[in-house]
Amino acid sequence: MNKKTVALTLIVVFAIFSVLIVGSIYMRPFVPICSITPVPAVVISYPLVSTGGFVNSSVDFVVTVNTFVDSPAIHSVSYSLDGEQQVDLTDLSATTYSDYGPSKIDFKEYKAKISLQGLSEGNHTVTASAIGMSASRSFVVNSNYHITALEVLSPTSPIYTCNEVPLKFTYTGEITNAHYYLYNGRTLVSEKSLNGDITLNNLSDGSYQLLLFVTTQYGQDSKMMYFFIIGVPTIVIATVLLILSLSIGLLVYFKRIKKKKD
Repeated sequence: MNKKTVALTLIVVFAIFSVLIVGSIYMRPFVPICSITPVPAVVISYPLVSTGGFVNSSVDFVVTVNTFVDSPAIHSVSYSLDGEQQVDLTDLSATTYSDYGPSKIDFKEYKAKISLQGLSEGNHTVTASAIGMSASRSFVVNSNYHITALEVLSPTSPIYTCNEVPLKFTYTGEITNAHYYLYNGRTLVSEKSLNGDITLNNLSDGSYQLLLFVTTQYGQDSKMMYFFIIGVPTIVIATVLLILSLSIGLLVYFKRIKKKKD
């Protein structure tokens, strides 16, 4: 490897190192606020839009499978409706948690979505299974049941560069109760009842999770949003680190060239 190649390599290494420094501080993965189910386990989440166990003829469930981190990878989860033929789900999302909770356990969480449509009126049971474990959830289809249909218009961006973030949302019906919970990491920093759009103020740099509940005469709906606050000073620091690393690399490169000429 010649000196020019070494110098260019150093430039790239310094640049990557600067990005990693900032990324390791501000781009840590989110840890869910809700409690994690025991390991190992299979759990079917019940729709938060449901009131009194009623759902419409189309409904989505989420299957969560927790395994020990050193367990074989899961490639599919099966489910059946009312004891009928099983359906395999292969579109799984996987998240690894390290030193989680007081017990400091390491585990993997797999999630798959069950979408049921055109359901008949009455009682139904969905059963999900994976790695020798299973879980069931019963529900009732009522075509007269209406949902709040909450839709969040803001925040939708993953990154904000100011300390104010607007909370805007739409819904069907009339609000009877609405509340939000704002977490910075795993710390609750703000929570308040509301009856319409608001602005979240004085947010420090870091990762946030925003949980919004809205109840109308049609029931309750909720949404979870994730976003980062990276203020201008942080961006400036990252830029300075990048320029500094590039400058060091260039200085090394030109110094080697000068020595070569001498």
